[in-house]
Order: sequence, then C-alpha cells, then structure tokens
Amino acid sequence: MEYLGGGSALDLLRAGPFEESQIATMLKEILKGLDYLHSEKKIHRDIKAANVLLSEHGQVKLADFGVAGQLTDTQIKRETFVGTPFWMAPEVIQQSAYDSKADIWSLGITAIELAKGEPPNSDMHPMRVLFHIPKSPPPTLSGEFSKSFKDFTEACLNKDPAFRPTAKELLKHRFIVRHCKKTSYLSELIDRYRRWKEEGHSDSSSDESDGESSNKENAESPPWSFTTVRKKKTESRKVLNGTGQDQQSKSTSLTTVISPVFTELKQQHKEHSEQRLAIEELERNIRLAEDVCPGITDRMITNIIARYQKFTAN
Repeated sequence: MEYLGGGSALDLLRAGPFEESQIATMLKEILKGLDYLHSEKKIHRDIKAANVLLSEHGQVKLADFGVAGQLTDTQIKRETFVGTPFWMAPEVIQQSAYDSKADIWSLGITAIELAKGEPPNSDMHPMRVLFHIPKSPPPTLSGEFSKSFKDFTEACLNKDPAFRPTAKELLKHRFIVRHCKKTSYLSELIDRYRRWKEEGHSDSSSDESDGESSNKENAESPPWSFTTVRKKKTESRKVLNGTGQDQQSKSTSLTTVISPVFTELKQQHKEHSEQRLAIEELERNIRLAEDVCPGITDRMITNIIARYQKFTAN
C-alpha cells in the first residue's frame, strides 16, 4: 500500500486558502482519477477534500472507496443512499436513479470547498441539508475568483445530471487548461502546512470534517459526527438456527441518524427527567422494531424525507 505523507486536501486547507492554480492542479488530478473510474463503470460516491490525499511530492490520489458503486451493462444507474450530506447530489438524496454524474456534482462542491475552506451550506445542520439540497437552486462560487473557475463549478452543479459534463469533458475546461500546473507545484502547500503545524497550530483529524460545521445553528447542542452514509449489504443470509428464514441487515440510519438525534435530544432535556425517560423509551422501541423487522428504520427515514420534501414544496 502506498504511503501518502502529504496529508489530505482538507488538512492542507487548515494552513490557509489555496491559489486558483493549486486548485486547478488538484482538480485535474481528481478528474483523471474519476475519468478512469467512470470508464470502468464505477462511481466513487464520496468525493470531498478529506478523501483527496497527496504524496510528499504533490501527487494526488483519491481515497476511501468504502462506498464506491459498480455499474454494469444491465445496471446503468444506482439508487442507494450513500455519501456525505454536504457533498451529495440531489438525485442521490432523493434516491432517484443516478450514475457517474453524481460524482461530478460532488466534485463541484469540492471545488468550492477548496476555494472557500468549507462546502456550501456548512452552517446548516446535516439533516436539514438533506432537505435543502433537492429543493434549492444549486450553490455557486461567490467572491473574487476568475470567471473560468466560476463557470467550472456552475457546470458541475447543474441540478439535471444529464446536463453535467463528464470527467473527460471537464479535463478540457478552460479553467483546468489555463490554470493547471505540474503536481510538484502542490508540494508548496505541503511545506506550508508543515510550517503551520510547527508553529503550534491545532492539527485536528480530517475525519471530523463531515460534522464539524453542522452545529453552528445551535451552539449549545452537542456536536454531531455525521460521517459518510455507507450502504449496508442488503443481501439476505440464512439464519444459523436452522429455521431457513432469511435475515436482512439492520438499517444504517440507526448509527448515522437515529443515535445522533437521540443523543442530542437527551442532552437538551437532561434537566427534565420525565422527558428524558420518554426519549429513551422511544429510542428503545425503534431499536426493538429494528430487531423484529431489520431495515424498517431506513425505510422510515426515507419516507420522512420524502413527505417533508412534498410538504415543503407545496
């Protein structure tokens, strides 16, 4: 396994903003990786700065293929709900059929993240972001950036995936062609980051990125750790007790949604014993229902999101 000692793009952002040429160089390498993945009918499904790693010499690599999906000649789109909320394409959140163009949306969000230091909507709670993205206009790159850079992000962040360019087409975009340099140029970012750490600055883990900004709406609430939503295997397996019945895997939302929600609720009502007991009882009942009917919580969350989107659209 190759050692990538330069850190992640998110790590490097902690030491300060990137220049456009550095962003273009990094995006070109990401696009080359995506172009290859997509040619092999694979979808990464979790493109973000924390999953872009650099070698000590500035070489760029995509990491964390834990939620990557495989397309085939007969299955040209996916429908599973995986990824990290702030970077998720609208069609992924809505669990519509999606393909490699979902990675292009995430790339556009990542481009803004590299420019601004955080993804769009980072001041929102991650759960609210899941409702916000499908019904809102696409985010845009604001500020003193070149027109070609803004055009690049706008092309990636088209709500209709059919109108998003492919990775191969984006490699020819004028922002990439005009601003890209050799990857060795990125070693300046690595050197800057090391100097920044030597000066005694905090070096928090990149893994905190998925939820670190999600609590700005309520400073008194405990921080959420809203990490990548990963798909559990849904293939049934035989129960070992010999009954021959099929047993489904439990819902992923138990850990990604339910547990954080109830942790926050119990913290908010810690001074009110009756309310806290009611919250704990509700959480127990949800888990009991999951034991009886594995997967029911995921279906419940999906229906809640769908009904909320329908309600707010009217």
